[in-house]
Amino acid sequence: MSKKKIDVYRTGIYLRLSQGDEDIDGWEKQESNSISNQRLLLEGFIDAHDDLKLVDVFIDDGYTGSNFDRPEFQRMMKSMKAGNLDCIMVKDLSRLGRERIGVDELILRTFKEYGVRFISVSDNYDSLTANRGETHTIIPFKNLMNEQYNNDTSLKVRTSQQVKRMNGQFVGAFAPYGYKKAENNKNLLVPDPYAAGVVQGIFAKKLAGVSAMGIAKILNKNGVLSPSEYKTKCGEKYNTSFKGAGQSKWSAKTVIRILKNVVYTGTLAQGKRTTVSHKVKKEIEVPEEDWIVVENAHESIISKMDFDAVQILMSRDTKAIAGQSEAYMYAGILYCGDCGSSMVRRKDSYKGQEYVNYICSNYNRNGKENCSRHCIREDVLDEIVLGELQGYINSMCDCEKVLAHLDELNVNYDEAVAHDKEIAALKAELTRFSALKSALYQDLQDEIISKEQFTRYREEYTGREQELEQAIRQQEEIIRNIYENGIAVAKDLEQFREGLVLGKLDRMALVSFVDRILIYDDFRVEIEFKYRQDMEKVAGLFCMANEEFMEPDYTMVDGLPVLELKEAV
Repeated sequence: MSKKKIDVYRTGIYLRLSQGDEDIDGWEKQESNSISNQRLLLEGFIDAHDDLKLVDVFIDDGYTGSNFDRPEFQRMMKSMKAGNLDCIMVKDLSRLGRERIGVDELILRTFKEYGVRFISVSDNYDSLTANRGETHTIIPFKNLMNEQYNNDTSLKVRTSQQVKRMNGQFVGAFAPYGYKKAENNKNLLVPDPYAAGVVQGIFAKKLAGVSAMGIAKILNKNGVLSPSEYKTKCGEKYNTSFKGAGQSKWSAKTVIRILKNVVYTGTLAQGKRTTVSHKVKKEIEVPEEDWIVVENAHESIISKMDFDAVQILMSRDTKAIAGQSEAYMYAGILYCGDCGSSMVRRKDSYKGQEYVNYICSNYNRNGKENCSRHCIREDVLDEIVLGELQGYINSMCDCEKVLAHLDELNVNYDEAVAHDKEIAALKAELTRFSALKSALYQDLQDEIISKEQFTRYREEYTGREQELEQAIRQQEEIIRNIYENGIAVAKDLEQFREGLVLGKLDRMALVSFVDRILIYDDFRVEIEFKYRQDMEKVAGLFCMANEEFMEPDYTMVDGLPVLELKEAV
């Protein structure tokens, strides 16, 4: 631009404040950078100069300076290109932007091309009076410093968010459906009573055997707002790529996302996505092993037991009976013990009486060439499962008594781990493979094995070491969970036991405690119970404590203690 004097410059002032202008540790925005103070400074400057006339104000509040995708900045550029502005003014260069190359391009080329005067008040820069050194040396240098500040701010923000995630603090813009942010702590999730009730209903329906599509239809029929519509109604500026045109409805995908979200158990799994950099906003997926997962970060609205049961059911076929919304009692649980296929429900008549039978689905589809019928009547199966389930829940209640007594005896976690026989056996095996691995070097040196054998054996032994280390960690985790949560977290065992005493099998009890039921061709029924490993671990703790602390009055049933305890005299 030629430095031609204009009597009065039609001036637009540009004001910007971003979240990055706040102190990263949570202090208030710097007062000198507030929108009101920027405006007062610039308007005062205009009042003191007769050749400047304010014609428009452009304000981007809450927008980063790392790019130019800002609505008011874009409006200002359109106004300039339309010939409505002779001068653009900012408090300092960082208000215009913190991206060095882009800001340099604006000041050194774009504004000149359109004959627009540029003033940065705090930098004491005016393109009308600036010499070449100021324009081509000082301005690029200050822009470079602003860009470095932006880099530092981005790093601080990422580090701060990472620390918050590791401390179990929620850092998302919107709380997951079923929760809201605490009024006095935006990083803490608390249940939203209404939405939490909807989530609990969704899990209950799934446990009852209703499909995701069936649950969505029920919610839509009852007029329950979808998560996006509910957030909008609550006044949140919520937008999602899952929302289509018009009012969004519940869908099977929405229901499945809720059923798979571990947040409802009180666990935060964050850091699933990230951006390439503060300049490149494209999001990329983070490998699951790099997610930051913190348990007990907030109040749960779904028990871990129910959540785990739902995950298993969703991985299996739980189709409803024709004409009904819910699946049958054994959906997703009953399998052929020989071929592993699911059992299908069939109604048969015999001598004028109707019976319900279960047969192998593989046999039902493909005939006896692939498997046999494995038929069992439903009433017979109900009687077997009811009796076994009652006994199992009784044993679980006895295990809870053992845990309470161990707590009284101050048998702590470290003692339990130190005396656990399975962990001891795994550690002995780990020591053996470590010794074998160490011996390989001597065998190679003595030419007992070749270099190729050395490499192969070392890889095999290293792999086995890693497997054993993982197994040890899993066993330690089982004991830790037992000490912290007991067995069957957040479930009232006595309530289940009382319900089953009535002699009626309940699907909720079934999916809560049973993993699989296998039916064999010789009419044998095998029930795989959940928490079996936990209960066996409790039995081991009991035996260890018994040797040192207790005189028992008990019997071992199927490897588990059924007991009345009394302390040794």
